[in-house]
Amino acid sequence: MDYDLKEQMDKKDLLKTSFCLIVPMFNEESNVDECVKSLCKFLNNLDLRCELLVVDDGSKDKTSSKLYELKKEFKNLNVETHKANKGYGVANRTGASYALSKGYKYVLYMDSDLTQDPKYIYDFIDLMKKDIDLIKATRYSDGGGTNGVTFQRKIISLGGNFIAKFFMRLPISDYTNGFRAIKAKLLDGIDFEENNFAYLIEEVKKVSKYAKSFGEVPYTLTVRANSHSKSKFVYSTSVYFSYLKWIFKG
Repeated sequence: MDYDLKEQMDKKDLLKTSFCLIVPMFNEESNVDECVKSLCKFLNNLDLRCELLVVDDGSKDKTSSKLYELKKEFKNLNVETHKANKGYGVANRTGASYALSKGYKYVLYMDSDLTQDPKYIYDFIDLMKKDIDLIKATRYSDGGGTNGVTFQRKIISLGGNFIAKFFMRLPISDYTNGFRAIKAKLLDGIDFEENNFAYLIEEVKKVSKYAKSFGEVPYTLTVRANSHSKSKFVYSTSVYFSYLKWIFKG
């Protein structure tokens, strides 16, 4: 194939790929500057249509005021604000609705605690260009792993994902990972119920009924000792039961 023709085709393919990066936040005043600046600068270097949407889920600290100051600095940043804390699942759905309203092909979700390196977005884009419906980052396949995660959390996470993989039988290895991309149209019209972290399992369960293709991005989750961000996820009996409910639900 002629090199110039191939280059034109590659550019045309790239233009078809667009995504809205969704980051839910709740009381992240110590972390918001570093998170937003690193992501917006990364997105600025991409030659495709994309933006960062932060969903401020009812923060009571200075997260909101800092976000609106950052919005003046970065044109590729937008903010949706919940007046009250509604939960992780609702924040995700707010982000998806925004992406749909703006005509993005994909919704890409990341956490605000900087445990997920933006460099892995390149691998997501490669799979987006292949038109994959549901893409999950994974700690549990070749090339994936963790750094700084406690042994207890590793065991609990591995056990939960083993159960999910065994019963749900999907071609993914990391069901509970919040670092993922989904075609926006697949989320349109689905009646989601979970407001908190069990939303991740509900989402996989319901989207998988419509998704025709799956992909994974191996990555290393790195928990920094000096991170200002504190995980809002707590391992509890109620969380286990809410996860299991969606694993076994028909």
